[in-house]
Amino acid sequence: MNSEGSTKPPPGPPPLPLSQTENGALSMAPLSTVVNSATDSLYQDLYNLVYSDVKIVSVAKNNTATNNSGGDGNASSAEDKLNATVGAPSNPNDALLETRKAKMANLSFAQRRHELTRRIVQHTKSVAHCYALTAASLPKSHSSLQYQKLLKSSSSSPLLSPTSSNAAKIHEPPPRLGATVQVSSDALQFVKSGWISQDEAQDALYFHHDELWKARGHCHDVLGALCVLSTPNHNDNCGGGNRGGGFWPDFPTDVALAVDPYGVSKEKSYSPSELKARLASAIRRKLVLGEVGSIRNNNEGKKLTSQLPWRIVFEQGGGSIRLTHGSPRTVSTAEALRQRSAAKEEEDCEINLQQYPMEARLSVLSEDSNASWKLLSLHVRCSPKTGESDHQLGMNKKQMFDLHRIGERAMIVEEAICRKANEATKNTTTTTTSEEENAMEIDGEKSIETTSSPLIPRPLLRLFEVTHAFSLSLQLEMLSSQAEALRRGAWGGAAGVKETLGDGIAVSPAYFFDSENDVGNKSDKNNRPAPIAVMAVHFWAVCDRVGSPRVGDIICSDKDTANSEKDDSSSIIGAGPGQRRDDNFLPASDNKGKERLSLCIRAVPMVGLVVSLSGSDAENDMTSESHHLKRNADKLLSSIQNPFQLSMSDALLAATVLCAERRCHAVVDALNRTKASHLPPWIHLEVECGSITVAGRISYQHFSLKRRAPTVLFRLACDSRTGRFLPTFHRSISILRRLACNDPSTSDIQFVSNVAMASARQAKGNMFTKKVGERESTGRLVRDAFDALSRSMDTLGRKCGVGGLWNESDVLRSKSLREKSVEQSVDQTWASLITCSGIAAVFGVAGIALKVSSGVDPVIDMSGGVIFDEANANLIRVPPLSVPLSQKIVEKRVKEGDGETKTKSELQSELFAVSAKANTETLELVCFDVLMTMKSASSVPMRMKYASIKQLEGKESAELDAARPAKRVKTSSESKCQHILTEVEHATQWIDAVLGL
Repeated sequence: MNSEGSTKPPPGPPPLPLSQTENGALSMAPLSTVVNSATDSLYQDLYNLVYSDVKIVSVAKNNTATNNSGGDGNASSAEDKLNATVGAPSNPNDALLETRKAKMANLSFAQRRHELTRRIVQHTKSVAHCYALTAASLPKSHSSLQYQKLLKSSSSSPLLSPTSSNAAKIHEPPPRLGATVQVSSDALQFVKSGWISQDEAQDALYFHHDELWKARGHCHDVLGALCVLSTPNHNDNCGGGNRGGGFWPDFPTDVALAVDPYGVSKEKSYSPSELKARLASAIRRKLVLGEVGSIRNNNEGKKLTSQLPWRIVFEQGGGSIRLTHGSPRTVSTAEALRQRSAAKEEEDCEINLQQYPMEARLSVLSEDSNASWKLLSLHVRCSPKTGESDHQLGMNKKQMFDLHRIGERAMIVEEAICRKANEATKNTTTTTTSEEENAMEIDGEKSIETTSSPLIPRPLLRLFEVTHAFSLSLQLEMLSSQAEALRRGAWGGAAGVKETLGDGIAVSPAYFFDSENDVGNKSDKNNRPAPIAVMAVHFWAVCDRVGSPRVGDIICSDKDTANSEKDDSSSIIGAGPGQRRDDNFLPASDNKGKERLSLCIRAVPMVGLVVSLSGSDAENDMTSESHHLKRNADKLLSSIQNPFQLSMSDALLAATVLCAERRCHAVVDALNRTKASHLPPWIHLEVECGSITVAGRISYQHFSLKRRAPTVLFRLACDSRTGRFLPTFHRSISILRRLACNDPSTSDIQFVSNVAMASARQAKGNMFTKKVGERESTGRLVRDAFDALSRSMDTLGRKCGVGGLWNESDVLRSKSLREKSVEQSVDQTWASLITCSGIAAVFGVAGIALKVSSGVDPVIDMSGGVIFDEANANLIRVPPLSVPLSQKIVEKRVKEGDGETKTKSELQSELFAVSAKANTETLELVCFDVLMTMKSASSVPMRMKYASIKQLEGKESAELDAARPAKRVKTSSESKCQHILTEVEHATQWIDAVLGL
């Protein structure tokens, strides 16, 4: 017993139980929720005590101790109680508790009193806690109110002051509970985040510097060490009280490695040569009796239907195998060269300078027949093409470590599943065989031995599936990042502007499919394998009101593709006619490909990256096309499917080249379909390397020539970025090239006139001065004509798409509606095409011929505007091209308004002008004799009169020199057209005959 003077104060109330969230903060609830929970619990207990059953929790009795004890079982001495208390488990949770339900009326008086007392104490604590929380949450506590009353009484009575003994017993009010709880929660959250940050930092150091993993130390490691050192050693019978004999109950399971040490194993007794021989024998037995031998036996004598995707090479004298996949690349880094030099010095030449996209090394650690493969290393490599960026998507140490663990886990699970299935099959087969033998013995028949072939695991195939899926995902992410960079760069275009639709690309980023309800996990009608991810790049505008161009897979042009290995550099899946409208595997929510062509890339397990392009279907097979298409198709596939040459820019450029060729063919086919009613017989259209060649048979007025091949006038090239048609001209007809751009330097007369007009406007206060010759300048008329041709060809190209099959929105009417829309665009295109052909004949063929015949450069805008001749009703609405024949200065006397007479000088010139007559029947060059006058150097030439050249008498065309060497024709060209310079010779003969030269 303690003395009265040393009596300890009663213990304070126990602390409130606290709980934390995942991020370390305190789990908090509103005060009303706490109060309602306490009162509801009180009312529920009161109801159960009166009307329902109550839960009674008691400690299970120790029957052994009870049976061994003597005397009355209900009575026990104080010594027995003390021994029972000391021998009780230190942790209350370790005691065996039992719970039962009973009514209060069925209990004894002592039991009813115990249950009632326990519940009163429990709810008293809850009510006390609610009172404390409520008081702390009030703006003014009871103690602060008493303190204020004391201050008021002290101010009224000088005898009482705040420093008196009464006031000394009143303390300052404690801080509010809410602020305290928030500060505590923030502190706990900060500690938890610091703990996690420390773990992440140490893990990052480990993956960056592998050797630091051994020296890492966590907060819980220190806690475990303290737990072990501070726990007494219960096995110490000497009574020395030694510390450090405890245990760590929260010991991490991943630290306890269940690996037999090599020093006590039986392999320790083997010699090095015997050890190597046994290891090589175990590996070979694993291969022959495993999946490699089973594939060989199953495919023997028949066509190979399944094969191992790995290439297997023995290394380290047969002590390990090296699995490779894909085409290798040669590296010449300093580290690789150093390793190879060291290997040569050690007479070990297995170190080479080749790296594979997928590479793994395996071995076997036991001679047991059921021994599993041990994955030694696993590497997945991919890189962009030189000059491209990988956008920081290269694998880091942690990703390599996680991939290694997943691959090894897949192999272990495969072998475990097959082993369990074989054991179950073996037991079932044994039981069935015994029953059949008994039945056969009863029937007197001979017993037949029945054996079932065991299920052979395929861990190498599972390793390939995991590694290949990861490799495809990494490559697709890199290509998606490159495409997004192109969209923000030169391939972007103006965003949000309707008129520039198709000028830039749109990117559908990589979508990865996980659940079974995703689009990618559903095969289409052609039974094509479902992808695990897909991305797309959309370019060029196309009219898809009644249907969109079908997206089909691009088939490699190599003939040996079917017999080659299924690696990342080939596509073996073809397209079929049963594809749905959304045949690019993109989610329905992605509408970026609306009214556009698409380049789709999908990652298919065990196949690779499959490339699909709009218009690549059975009707547009790449393997049956020209060398130009085959080369770009191979370039497209290699830029995407070669893991070491990933380049989205090259792939997009190759795709646009293929689509340009397809669009040109579709436009030419649409124009030729209406040949009987619209196409003039003198026009010939050809497609060559993504451009449309416009050629024509030119005839000359009053000059007969033999029938010749059509002459190339100009070309309409399809722009790779926008898909629009742009006119291009041969470099020898520089006049037409500059006129199509409305270059002011092409026409000196127009240039001087524009300068004079600008000076007049500035002198008159920027007032508009109307000039007749400004609206009829040759440069503006030629530019407008070719712009109109480009617009009409663009409209026709969008409606024709890229040819091939279409995903019809209405099977019955879509095709007819599309053909009707195409015919409307064809009518507008032919009118512009006839006009531009006549312009090209005048400023191309005739321009060069005039320079050759006269020896001077032809002059533009010199003949006084457009000529309207009744005899030649179909003249092109462009001023003719002319050369001066004679010039003189004429003086005229002009009477002014004030009566004075002045003498003015004018320049009169006689010109030889050439124009063209273009209609649906012929393209004919005609010539005129024009008399022109100019009042000043800056004035617009005025035509006084003109006359058509009469029929030539006694003039016939002379035969060209057949001995002159002809221009070498391209070996890959199958064009039926002749060069423009060949037609210039005939035009020169005609001009010489007209001028009498």
